[in-house]
Amino acid sequence: MIAFRKLTHEDYEDIVDISKDIWDGGDYLPSVFHKWVDDKGIFLGGVDIDNNKVVAVAKLSILFDGSGWLEGLRVHTNYRGQKLGKRITEETLKRATEALQNGLINKIAFATHINNIESKTMMEKLNFKLKETQTLAIKNISSLDSNISIEDFHIESWDITFEEFKNHLYIKRRNGLLPLAFVFEEVTVELYESLKANSSFVKINGHYGLFKYKGEANFIAMEDTFEGINTFMDYYLLNYKESGAQEIFTPICPQDKVLIEKLKSYGYTSWSDWKPDYLYYIRER
Repeated sequence: MIAFRKLTHEDYEDIVDISKDIWDGGDYLPSVFHKWVDDKGIFLGGVDIDNNKVVAVAKLSILFDGSGWLEGLRVHTNYRGQKLGKRITEETLKRATEALQNGLINKIAFATHINNIESKTMMEKLNFKLKETQTLAIKNISSLDSNISIEDFHIESWDITFEEFKNHLYIKRRNGLLPLAFVFEEVTVELYESLKANSSFVKINGHYGLFKYKGEANFIAMEDTFEGINTFMDYYLLNYKESGAQEIFTPICPQDKVLIEKLKSYGYTSWSDWKPDYLYYIRER
């Protein structure tokens, strides 16, 4: 029998056990687990009460823009096929809906990939609406120019003001949203200050962008140009290849057909044949 409860710091070893088979052992969940336990959001565990073991988890984070963000869904490999992912999602949503009705959040939101049919179908049935789409462009380390090295890149911090960030063309083209590290978030002072405190604003060889490490390298090149994207991509592939990174992805506006064609000609790929595949859903009051 499975019971649901809030997770505590004492559940850490069970989370490590769940994560060991996810993304070839590269799951970021153990690294953020203790922070998530202390967050003001909802960090829920599905517990097999017969052996008091956490076998599923799901998280509702409260973002700076007031969104209740659904993430972190995991099911232990030995418990898959029992619709446990659906059950813990529904339980998390029930609590998220209460938070929405009580004004603790202003919407419930999540991101998924177009290939995740089960997630899309379930959320659309629960009145989630598609709000924004991007296309994930990927470059494999095998496509790197063998003649470049890390010494070819000059890294600086990017000194940008909040007003410049909020009104940047990259943000405007995405309807006021920043799609970074598999989270879509409206630009707020709090988000800006957090990114600044974590040295996320960077300039590489004169190109401007944002970087965040969340289990793996995540970046956006805010010029929306091939030169900017390729510079950031090559640098982070080189920088993280020792940690086993084989590919890194970045979001592209689906309407940028000329840019996409150039990316393709330089060895970039997409998980879904360059369809808009990175999907942002919301449910409001």
